[in-house]
Amino acid sequence: MWFAAVYWVVAIALLVISVVATIAQPWLAARRARRRDQPPVSIVLPVKLLEEEFERTQESALAQDYPDFKVTVAAADLALPAVAKMREIFARHPDVPARILRSTAKFAASPKVDNLYAPFMQAENDVIFMKDANVLLEPDALAEHLKQLNDDVGLVCAIPYCARLDNFAAHVEAAIINGPHARMLFLASCLGQGHGVGKIMLFRRSDFLRAGGFGAISHTVGEDNALAKAMRRIGQKPVFSHRPVRQELGAREFGDVYNRQLRWSVIRRNDELISFLAEPICQALPAVAAGAVAAPMVDLSPISGALVTFAVWFALETLLSMAKGWQLSYAAPAVFIIREAMMLAVWVNAWMTDRVVWAKDTVHARAAAQPAPTPHEEG
Repeated sequence: MWFAAVYWVVAIALLVISVVATIAQPWLAARRARRRDQPPVSIVLPVKLLEEEFERTQESALAQDYPDFKVTVAAADLALPAVAKMREIFARHPDVPARILRSTAKFAASPKVDNLYAPFMQAENDVIFMKDANVLLEPDALAEHLKQLNDDVGLVCAIPYCARLDNFAAHVEAAIINGPHARMLFLASCLGQGHGVGKIMLFRRSDFLRAGGFGAISHTVGEDNALAKAMRRIGQKPVFSHRPVRQELGAREFGDVYNRQLRWSVIRRNDELISFLAEPICQALPAVAAGAVAAPMVDLSPISGALVTFAVWFALETLLSMAKGWQLSYAAPAVFIIREAMMLAVWVNAWMTDRVVWAKDTVHARAAAQPAPTPHEEG
């Protein structure tokens, strides 16, 4: 009972502190945004699947209010529908220097890293900005994120939040990403810590090569976290931007949501074991159980202890979403319960597998990487 009480106090305290940190982080991180020059930038867009809102999110990269940037699309197959759509987008922006590269590299654990080899190595500018296909950029996003790339910073990432939630499964995934995941990242940023979160990555290629280049990130499907670690090894900090990034979800399927969360959880188990071990304390379900066990210590029934804990947790997360302007659902209590069950199932499953799904393909989370990539072709 005493253990449950201590656990409950720690979990609720962490919840409250992380909610405050989520509100405060943009202001605190903006104080680090000291860079004022605007060097030429190579924007890299790896593509594979043609998903909902692909055209809108990818076109946002070409609509940046920035004086000098070039865009490179990388794909393993130039006949993909996503590549055809990128050609249409290019045609609407003839003033933006743009090209498409066929990346035939087959050396990394992650297909995404294979796809990034050609554009990273052929980038015409030292500063590289990479974004995922479902990230929607504001017109000033590149300029704002670049303010964080100071002399002592090697990698700028941004904390994602989910938007355009079109069905129940999308709301569940958003509740995970906008909930415990976001809160812990915002808290880490407030404490001066940065990590690799690959929705966007902004870095200097010269630092990337000095940190080991593809040899430092090819062994894992968590290439973003591996890059952050590599930058630390050469004395360059990873930081989170003062600007979060909008991740468009649209309609989701529960199987895809589960597989995506499992992939990230396996990556954390392999690369950030202490953080992975501590994850249950960021989840509501164990705290609800602890509240039920500890409730008799304050003359409450176990059911009352569980309900009070549930209500406090749900209320704080709901108020946080409202304060941040994140999309909510009238079915939020049901979303909350399903989210908690899924997160616990994912955490347990992550102990038992290294096989994960990436863009519909099943891969090994830590497959042996080959030392030398194959050539690439322009298309």
